[in-house]
Amino acid sequence: MLIHHYLEFYERAIPDAPCYTFNNTTCNYREFNESTNQLANGLLGLGVEKEQRVAILAENCLQHPLLFMACSKIGAISVPLNYRLAAEELAYIINDSDTKVLIVGDEMAGTLEALRPLLSNDITLITSSLPDSLHWNSFLESQANAKPDIWVDRDAPLLQLYTSGTTGHPKGVILTQFNITQLTAMNVLATPKRVDQQSASILCAPLFHIGGAGSAILNTCAGQHTLLHQAFDPMKLLDDLENYPVGNVFMVPAMIMFLLQIPGIEKRDFSKLDTIFYGASPISETVLRQAMDVFKCEFIQLYGMTETAGAGILLSPSDHRRALNGKPEILGSCGRPTIGAEAKVVGENGETMPAGEIGEIWLRSDCSMLRYHNLPDATAKDLTDGWVHTGDAGYMDEEGYLYLKDRIKDMVVSGGENIYPVEVEKVLARHGAVADVAVIGVPDDKFGEALLAFVVLKPDSSLTAEEMVEFCRDKIAGYKIPRKLEVVAELPRNPSGKILKKVLREPYWKDAKRSIG
Repeated sequence: MLIHHYLEFYERAIPDAPCYTFNNTTCNYREFNESTNQLANGLLGLGVEKEQRVAILAENCLQHPLLFMACSKIGAISVPLNYRLAAEELAYIINDSDTKVLIVGDEMAGTLEALRPLLSNDITLITSSLPDSLHWNSFLESQANAKPDIWVDRDAPLLQLYTSGTTGHPKGVILTQFNITQLTAMNVLATPKRVDQQSASILCAPLFHIGGAGSAILNTCAGQHTLLHQAFDPMKLLDDLENYPVGNVFMVPAMIMFLLQIPGIEKRDFSKLDTIFYGASPISETVLRQAMDVFKCEFIQLYGMTETAGAGILLSPSDHRRALNGKPEILGSCGRPTIGAEAKVVGENGETMPAGEIGEIWLRSDCSMLRYHNLPDATAKDLTDGWVHTGDAGYMDEEGYLYLKDRIKDMVVSGGENIYPVEVEKVLARHGAVADVAVIGVPDDKFGEALLAFVVLKPDSSLTAEEMVEFCRDKIAGYKIPRKLEVVAELPRNPSGKILKKVLREPYWKDAKRSIG
């Protein structure tokens, strides 16, 4: 079974049922499927073949889920791009993926202008109205709305999502049709309330993340009505939660914390809301308890990564209720393996650690990635017999609950965004006043973690936090820029010269109940 088979089934079974609502316009399952066919036929006409990449650079919009399904029908690979990245970062991804067609939202006109000279491939551009490109509406309208007659294998690559790499370059995670259909099955079985054609699902997470892309596909595969938000708009989100029978919404904890700060939120009526999914970064017990009190719905925490299609560990509604009824420590865990998933904690020599002992967390399921694109060594390092090496350190208790303690790979999660400090350090090292630099994540009430840069200055030099931010502004994405700076005489290092980031982090995390999410 392939993901577009679900869409085609609903097109026959419930053709007039709402599929997507975006910018106050609703399309039903028949209209959505016909548009998907038109896009698929159009891509074929542009010469897109099986396993060739079609990328999209845009805020959340209907083109994203249309592209996912169109690529599924012709065996092509969707590459949703993080529109928050700088032009240089985007160019690396587009060139690395050998993208053939690039769909660009008109709101990205400035980024596209900076991007064009950096592209090494001959790429066909599709926009709504920008010059030197095919225009979306006329391009789609000129195509047949019949399904393309193409056989696609269940193991065909479907998505290529880029995740930050420890070497400074992002890695393209390839997920297959089988990965995503199994993700659908796992979610339906583990959280059966997702499958409800009478309810809507709000999608405000960015579609370039596995949380957003996965939710878009899962909702369509469940026959749900998806209320697609262009971006996280707190007031629009609250209005939709009140006005629609909402089956579920996925949010990162920073979104939840922002909503809870809105005056009068406790007076609003969320009785139609069924389930809030959350994940991607830590959430404090205080915030979670407040959210459960305000929204009065089921809560489900997800722990996974792009390499596992976002699947793996789940803290269920019953776990949350159990935590509130005498087992509060459970809220400090990320849950237990969901159906079809396995987890183990591995020691330095590859041995499985006993309960309570810390090691690296490995996850395995039918959702484990196929490989990293063009990175065989990295694939071999991070994927063993289907086991994905998460790079996170933690332990499992006697009941199988997983607790995260530290990051092996130093990744920082700020507001749901994955940031590798080495990327930031390489930029700061280019500043004329910087002799040495280290970047860490420190606790932050709003975003879970925030970046802090430790800088050793060159003689007779100075640097302020404001100057640091301005220097970084056109070199890396805004969310990767540290806002906090400490000038130090030297950085702690071990005898081999490696910076001891654990020493730098310790004062900031020593009183934190949970140092990773």
